[in-house]
Amino acid sequence: MASVIGTYVPTYQGLSATDFVRSAADGNDWFPFNVPHRLPFYRARNAIYHLFRALLETNPGLTVLAPDYNSGNEILAIRAAGATLHYCPVRGDMGLDPDDVERYCRIHNPDLLYVIHYAGWAQPMPALVDLCRRRGMLLVEDCALSLLSDLDGRPLGSFGDWSVFCLYKTLPLPNGALLIQNGPRLESLERLQLRDAGSASVLGRTAELLVQRIRSRANSVGAALQLMKRGMGRAAGALEVRRANVGDIGFNLDDVDLGMSRMSERLLTRMDFAGIKQRRVDNYRQLSERLGPDVIQVFPDLPDGVCPLFFPIIVSD
Repeated sequence: MASVIGTYVPTYQGLSATDFVRSAADGNDWFPFNVPHRLPFYRARNAIYHLFRALLETNPGLTVLAPDYNSGNEILAIRAAGATLHYCPVRGDMGLDPDDVERYCRIHNPDLLYVIHYAGWAQPMPALVDLCRRRGMLLVEDCALSLLSDLDGRPLGSFGDWSVFCLYKTLPLPNGALLIQNGPRLESLERLQLRDAGSASVLGRTAELLVQRIRSRANSVGAALQLMKRGMGRAAGALEVRRANVGDIGFNLDDVDLGMSRMSERLLTRMDFAGIKQRRVDNYRQLSERLGPDVIQVFPDLPDGVCPLFFPIIVSD
């Protein structure tokens, strides 16, 4: 009988040894790495929490209108900060209907609209920006899933007063997020002192990404390394070595003041962002062409400017 060799497909992008020695790239020319008022965090939910804490200092009764389709982490962070939340519906194509948003604004009279760009595809920002301007509302863009995407040549994350990026979802980084201040700068954010996550958190996650890279190319070798890695993790747990997670669901106030690691900052200077975006576009188109007619794609078209993070499909459940 012929044997079937399984293929390992990691959730996150793996790291290779060459990523640490590659020459510095021109990443500073790409948004959001080229804006002056950016704050580096360990995770995006930390940035969201501190942003809304700062906003509540000037408006203790802050009311937020957010999409009802979300991961939960951003909502937990906003709630922990103390803001009041209301929700508006998201269509089956992951888009917001500006008319629906305006109707819910009339119902709830929010102070701030929280917009999520899903999987790299843009929300109808010109209409939403106009809505916020007419109603005197603040606008926050959640670009955790949409790094490197743009709309009509304008980067996502540059439309709102503030925007948030979760870098390790798109890039092979052990951690990292950015809070971008496009509009009014909040003094409490400027004074914020973030602490280091510690070597156990950074090195542990870096090792995981290195193993994932190997396993996606040589599954048997990578699987053996993964077992070793798990053994080391259990030993660290027995010694009560504390690690800050990434990629989980939840919100922990104990970790909210963690900053991006120096490891991630160093790797960022070596990223070929144009190449990363092009590879994601090529992969998406290749998969789209190979899927049969029975697979219902959420986004059958790939507009110019989109840097796809996932390939969403409609399923029966």
